[in-house]
Amino acid sequence: MKFKKIVCTGCSLLCDDIIIEENDNGRIEQIIGACVRGKERFKSIKSQNRILTPLIRENDDLKEAAWDEALKKTLQMIEDSSNPILYGFSTTSCEAQAEGIRLARAIDGFIDSNSTICQGITLEKSKETGVTMTTLTEIINKGDIILLWGFNPIESIPRLLNKILFSRGKFRMTGREIKTLIVIDPVETASYKIMGPRDIPLLIKPASDLELIQALKKICKEEMEIPSEGIAGIDKMDLERLVANLVDSENISILIGQGMLQPSDDGDPLKELLELIEILNTVNEKGRVSIIMGGGHFNMTGFDQTALSLTGKNHSLQFKDSTLIDTEDNIITKIEKNDFDLSIIVGTDPISHLPLEISKKLVTKPMILIDNKKNSTYYVADVVLPTAITGVETDGTAFRIDEVPIKLTKLYDPPNDLPSDEELLIKINNKIKEE
Repeated sequence: MKFKKIVCTGCSLLCDDIIIEENDNGRIEQIIGACVRGKERFKSIKSQNRILTPLIRENDDLKEAAWDEALKKTLQMIEDSSNPILYGFSTTSCEAQAEGIRLARAIDGFIDSNSTICQGITLEKSKETGVTMTTLTEIINKGDIILLWGFNPIESIPRLLNKILFSRGKFRMTGREIKTLIVIDPVETASYKIMGPRDIPLLIKPASDLELIQALKKICKEEMEIPSEGIAGIDKMDLERLVANLVDSENISILIGQGMLQPSDDGDPLKELLELIEILNTVNEKGRVSIIMGGGHFNMTGFDQTALSLTGKNHSLQFKDSTLIDTEDNIITKIEKNDFDLSIIVGTDPISHLPLEISKKLVTKPMILIDNKKNSTYYVADVVLPTAITGVETDGTAFRIDEVPIKLTKLYDPPNDLPSDEELLIKINNKIKEE
């Protein structure tokens, strides 16, 4: 038997403490330490949904094709396009993301990642207020308060609380015993079930996040008192406990989920939350308040970082004459306006994930899919190009949920000598350059 310590790409936590046990034939016998999502990642190697050969649509059916034929068809579709969009890239390496941006520049395309409708929104909003960020290591070593706002890590990132809440750190030797967990959510999620006597579960009224944040801004600046009837469905006593913890703790981490990202007719909860954090960092005399964005795809943060380093903008990149130009669009508005004539989808499933009306418009135009498994998008694509599984069958770099870069290591050779996403995109880029 052999044992290997590896990084798991099951989610954005990128756990680096996973052990796999192999038999003498190199077959995985046991995966030690991984959660359900992590184990599913390794099972995908032999999944029945695995794509092992290129496919081209003929007469409404996908037919297996040789690589040369599939690449020729891909290049022809790109050549025939004058307004292509590229989307996905959150489940591949930073190196592949860089090649995707290079491709978008070469073909005067628009490129966006899943981040544009998820955690990338936070970076966009923080341009006005600034943002104080933190790392998992700092939370483990120094954290007093962990606040989950519209975020349910027990189901989306299963090992996150195990690491930051229950682990003992350099300056928090007693771990869970002195850390307070606060959950603010309109739904009693699974994360409520692990709360103890010192924790603060706050079940608020639906769509009342903005009301609560605006009130907290005034209360923390001592511009108003807590009303006797409470706020947003939270009674006065719980609000007093919440405020006391926010203004009188050494190290507070606020982890935000999807529920905080979309503005409403009354205002923008995320923008107001960033302003609240700015206020707390002014009135909190002992320590500081930081934020972490709870994205799930294992390298969603990586696209933001890669795009920023290459272009100065973290997502929604539009190129014209091989130059980045200003645009107010994102992937949703581009599709909504039918402002594209070809889509190149990499490592994601927009047909399942995007709103139905958007998906319907996406399938009206030619589509190229680069992925390692079948999904809803697979069944409507015109060309399918299979690739290796990043972090299992190919190495690279990914950014963890807290913006820390992590090196991924190849464990196994891919079946049928499948290329990595990076290798395939390099080949496409080089062929475009040759023409």
